Amino acid sequence: MPSIRILTLESDDDAETVRCLAKKLAAFMQLAPIQIYTAGGPQPQLRKVIQNYLKQDDYVIIVIDSDGRMTQHERSQQPNSLKNQSRRIVNDRQFSGKVFLVEAIQELEAWLLIDCIGIFCYYATKRAQFRENCRDKVSADVSLKRFVSNNQKGDTEKIVEAVSGGKGAKEHLIELSEKVLRQLNPNLTQRDIDRKKYHESRAPEVAEHIEINAETLRRNDSLKKLGDVIAQFQ
Repeated sequence: MPSIRILTLESDDDAETVRCLAKKLAAFMQLAPIQIYTAGGPQPQLRKVIQNYLKQDDYVIIVIDSDGRMTQHERSQQPNSLKNQSRRIVNDRQFSGKVFLVEAIQELEAWLLIDCIGIFCYYATKRAQFRENCRDKVSADVSLKRFVSNNQKGDTEKIVEAVSGGKGAKEHLIELSEKVLRQLNPNLTQRDIDRKKYHESRAPEVAEHIEINAETLRRNDSLKKLGDVIAQFQ
């Protein structure tokens, strides 16, 4: 059974989120059993870290946020940016066929935004009436179905920062979570909403509610690429 190590170099929360989505990708693609491990957080000696993982794992996939166009340009000018470090390692003959790079276009949150119903159900299942069969209940409710449809992005890679530091996928998901909270309870105070709205630390739990199927996967090519890379190891 192949062993894959997925490295998310920006946070531990990203590692748990990507592991959850990777397992869902493997299940949807009906891949043979495969061991998927993750590790998250900054790695000052990335090359050495990868060398060590390859002593116990068959393959390493590096996942990094790509952010908006302005940020991509800025990173390309920095020789030691995560992106450039990762590309040098992937292109090194020593790691040929063993190390792969997947860029989460428009931040990791863009992968979560492929499934607005899943995001809704992350919040809704905290309420008794949605605790079971949340998706079916949303689909059966005209107003909720309309709410989800109106807030579902067709291509989540196109949630682009207008300027460096502008709004991207993360900010869009925060705003969506606020809308969901108000939809579920119009009487919530802004203080309550601020306390419950999306934060990076919630990403792994949100990922548990995301459904990966042919329709949702069409909404993000970089997430599909992660699945395609994993499928190579069969």
